[in-house]
Amino acid sequence: MNKRVIPRFVLRDEIKERLIEDILRGRLEPGVRLVETRIARELGVSQAPVREAFRDLELLGFIVKSAFRGARVRRISLEELAEIYPIRAALEGVAARAAAAHADESTLTQLEDLLAAMRKAARHGDQHAQVEADVAFHHTIIEASGNGLLRQFWEAMRLATTTFLTVLMARRPLLELAERHVPIMDALRAHDASAAEAAMRRHIEEPGEWIRAVAGQEVTPSQRGAAQVGA
Repeated sequence: MNKRVIPRFVLRDEIKERLIEDILRGRLEPGVRLVETRIARELGVSQAPVREAFRDLELLGFIVKSAFRGARVRRISLEELAEIYPIRAALEGVAARAAAAHADESTLTQLEDLLAAMRKAARHGDQHAQVEADVAFHHTIIEASGNGLLRQFWEAMRLATTTFLTVLMARRPLLELAERHVPIMDALRAHDASAAEAAMRRHIEEPGEWIRAVAGQEVTPSQRGAAQVGA
């Protein structure tokens, strides 16, 4: 793993994103051992956020941990990653339906601001800012649903990670990805529960199909990284 200098205030999600990208691009190959202290030193952070990132990566299936071998990169396919999308679509579809009834003007304004932030990030080619605003948009809808149990499931399963996977691997312009939130926004503003649920499900399921298409283009193990991310 090449040493990179990043701000010391880097958060768990940023570390997680960097490790996922290294895994998907083949810089961290299956079977490679990941050491908390070494990664923390290379990134210039404490071990705590690295340990938290490892927990998320294990939950998502990117790494495996054992008492004797520590954490190692797990062999994972894009087809396997694509299976996360319909699960997220079902949960967030329910959230969008409920949010359509509960979202007040303050929530709608917050969502509009986050959409504007996505557009700004897209214009500047800022992938991390795009992901950050995108995840916040979806989290706001989860909160607006008023369903505490759904929120617990969504957060525990770290489903927002598929947002980063989509940005990294879908081969779509960032602005296009931002504009895909407009139908959800329109349905919520109209307080149309059915339209909001349908728009949300389509919004999440379609990128899953993009990922499956990329997976279908893989030719050989040595070409896997390039096929996955268009490198």
